[in-house]
Amino acid sequence: MQWDYEEGTWTETGVQLVVRKTDLDPSLVAEAFRTPPTSLSVPDTDSRRAGRPQEGVWSLAVHKRYPGGVNEQFLELLAQIEPHSSGINHLAAQGYEITISVTGFVGNGSSFSLTPDVVSRMAALNVPLTVSPSTSDR
Repeated sequence: MQWDYEEGTWTETGVQLVVRKTDLDPSLVAEAFRTPPTSLSVPDTDSRRAGRPQEGVWSLAVHKRYPGGVNEQFLELLAQIEPHSSGINHLAAQGYEITISVTGFVGNGSSFSLTPDVVSRMAALNVPLTVSPSTSDR
């Protein structure tokens, strides 16, 4: 009997910039990035009155299937947000929580890699990275 094991890459990946704040001001975030979000959620007055904890979330996502996988998705996102690094710093100073998030489906041994160039460019932005794998027992 032969047992072959091969590590695979993450699938259905997405890389996104996420901006959060309880009293998120979409116009302030739009001014900082000068690009429309791929997703925007702002709590309404009724839900706040009901005492439900909600926060506003503005995100800019890259979900395309690039041949270079997660690394290439990062390159696309960085190209969109690096010109606005001063806006990122301004929002952070205003109390906004800003992260870059990687999501995707993983199996045993799944991995992704980032080139040193992508890692150094992300580090220069001084934005935390969150990695959120989705798993299945199937």
